[in-house]
Amino acid sequence: MQRAILAPHNDSVGQINKLLAEKLPTQTHTYTAINSVVDEEQAVQFPVEFLNSIEVSGLPPHILDLKCGMPVMLLRSIKPPELMNGTRCIIHNCNRHFVEVVIAAGIYSGQHHSIPRIPLRPSDTMFPFQFERKQFPLRPCFAMTINKAQGQTLKVIGLDLRQPIFAHGMLYVALSRTGKEDSITTVSSQGLARNVVYTEVL
Repeated sequence: MQRAILAPHNDSVGQINKLLAEKLPTQTHTYTAINSVVDEEQAVQFPVEFLNSIEVSGLPPHILDLKCGMPVMLLRSIKPPELMNGTRCIIHNCNRHFVEVVIAAGIYSGQHHSIPRIPLRPSDTMFPFQFERKQFPLRPCFAMTINKAQGQTLKVIGLDLRQPIFAHGMLYVALSRTGKEDSITTVSSQGLARNVVYTEVL
């Protein structure tokens, strides 16, 4: 799997992934996370319903829908060097307690691995409390953010710029994921893209 759709914003990525997942003809397997506050004394202040609603880029969703044949990205390094944060895989089989994946790119392409549910925490600075989400460390990745694409090598790119680039160097990162100009298809609401460059860092 050496193709992907890139977009600058998480909400665009989420919409694209949802749309393409719905078109995949295989059965949907739904996995519900277990969320809890780490400090029990704070548990009353932050009810489970609130924890369930939290959506951040470094965590899988509370409700994770997976399908066989779906491209996914690993959100944690669980078996270096094969299974690293950012490794792209294809769902091969969905079971109750583990998900079987096939590594989709790189020198370990084709390897089969079983991914368990693991406890995951967002960065400490993100919230005024610590919480833990036990879930499969996976997210669908028909599309991914440009930041997540750093370090990836792709043969074909769809670049969704309907929401504009917002950070220095982001457009360069997107365009440099493939070495061929004719391997990039770009969609923009205005027919052009604004490149963001902070001259003070050059």
